[in-house]
Amino acid sequence: MSDEIATLDQQIIRLVGRRAAAARQQTHARVNSGGSRTSLAEENVVIDRYREEFGRPGVNLALLLLGLPDRMPAR
Repeated sequence: MSDEIATLDQQIIRLVGRRAAAARQQTHARVNSGGSRTSLAEENVVIDRYREEFGRPGVNLALLLLGLPDRMPAR
């Protein structure tokens, strides 16, 4: 069982990194086209998606994911 969990953790880490990179690219594209760094409407959609799936802990998870691109080094 712990091997399966370790494998899942590796996959989650890889996907979170991909998500952060995609979010950074989206932010750069938005800023380069004259827009703002963030879209509150898009962030609310993400938060709602995670809330619907996981309840209040999902909100916390969504907020962590949304803030991660600004807090981790680009790869």
